[in-house]
Amino acid sequence: MLDRMAESLFWLGRYAERAENHARLIDVYYHLREDAAGSDGEVWRRIVGAIGDRSAFEEKYPAYGEREAIHFLTLDPSQDNALVVCVAQARDNLKKIRERLPSELWNLLNGFYLWLRQANVDEVLRDSPHRFYGRVKEGLAAFQGMAVSIALRDASWHMMECGRYLERSENVVRLLQSMRQTAAEAGGSSYAYLMAVLKSVGGYEAYRRLGIEELNLEEVSSFLLLQEPFPRSVHYALASFESQVKAIRGSADKSGSGLDRIIRMAGKARSELGWLERRDIAADTIDNVLLQLAGTNRQLGEAMAKTFFSSGREVIA
Repeated sequence: MLDRMAESLFWLGRYAERAENHARLIDVYYHLREDAAGSDGEVWRRIVGAIGDRSAFEEKYPAYGEREAIHFLTLDPSQDNALVVCVAQARDNLKKIRERLPSELWNLLNGFYLWLRQANVDEVLRDSPHRFYGRVKEGLAAFQGMAVSIALRDASWHMMECGRYLERSENVVRLLQSMRQTAAEAGGSSYAYLMAVLKSVGGYEAYRRLGIEELNLEEVSSFLLLQEPFPRSVHYALASFESQVKAIRGSADKSGSGLDRIIRMAGKARSELGWLERRDIAADTIDNVLLQLAGTNRQLGEAMAKTFFSSGREVIA
């Protein structure tokens, strides 16, 4: 596998996951904003902070409004984290390595991108934002489902999955940091906001099925960090990332210092999460836990780049 192929596969996985995460969060925020604490503008400020860059938004718009936030987070081609840009980046990376993956994946993602690129804010607001974001989620889920169904489980698949699970871990940590900041600003946790966080990751039903009676900052954070069976928890994401890196090493039938270091780092992070207890995720300790996890995610991304993406040589997988 050439470096350029490894890099494109990794970022294909990351951007596809990022786009789905953003669509989920925007959709849930949109429909819970009337119940959330604070003004409508304050709710949009929170979601811009969770997904995008508040300073960039404030440079373009005088206030946080529905139309402005929807355009900024969804359809603005000048914003790196806008939904349309994430999908475009995923498409561009897939285009570079089309020969490594089934052609059906390209046909699906390319068609989805062309549809999304033609959307505009007036149509989104007129026709139903919920329907629009529902279609976005369905399109990205179809891409992932097709990949699961027909992609060969070789090094290319494992590299793409590495990107997906690392992005998922990073997204949940950022989401919890945003939730923590919002709770601090409001002087306590908002029930509607916590509900939005759980629904944005599709975890509300799972949360209730586990018999967790309270809906507060500590319980939601514990669920999204430690719940091993839930596929969008940080623990699950890091464990899956570790297993995919091991699979890359196994498919190459040899090891290397870079790969072994990534596996050790991921294993250490997963193990440390496994040893955490409910009392370790309290209001006065969670910030440190999240900062450590954010640093781990960043280090894993840097280690992947150093091991696989150095220009001018082939990677060992």
